[in-house]
Amino acid sequence: MNYILIADKQEAKNIKIPKELKNDVKIVLLGWGETATIKTLSKMLLNGEFSKNDKFFNVGYVGSNEFPIGTVVKIGQVFKENPSHTVQEDGFVLDKKSNVNCYSSINFVEQTKHVGVFDMELYTLATFFPKIKSVKVVSDNLDYHEYKQVDTKKSWDEANKILFNYIK
Repeated sequence: MNYILIADKQEAKNIKIPKELKNDVKIVLLGWGETATIKTLSKMLLNGEFSKNDKFFNVGYVGSNEFPIGTVVKIGQVFKENPSHTVQEDGFVLDKKSNVNCYSSINFVEQTKHVGVFDMELYTLATFFPKIKSVKVVSDNLDYHEYKQVDTKKSWDEANKILFNYIK
């Protein structure tokens, strides 16, 4: 099974599973942030929902101080960014062909000393599934009000194409 792990319903609405993959793909709504991610995945693991042959993918919105809104990126590495804006150096390499760094924080990032993209779940996901692949759509430039108003419909077409190329 191919699991697409996402944070919220808005992201789920944008995922368009190709007809030929309908039986091989399951979308899992995690909830926002590290705690919701751990809670959801722990329940699924305890219930034996995953097998060693399963593959995991993450798609979702990110903020960025490097890319304009609407940009679609494949995540190369993910790191954990703490509230003091320090980064744990033991990040995960997710895609050697990409040089985009994602920094996962416990809150929506509006200020940071790092350059890249910012989310609240990917580092935790990579802790559970080190071979996870991730495609992100830039929804804001570190401004929560932008996130709530952005229209990234065209970007999701590109994100879906990349995602399902990973899966195939």
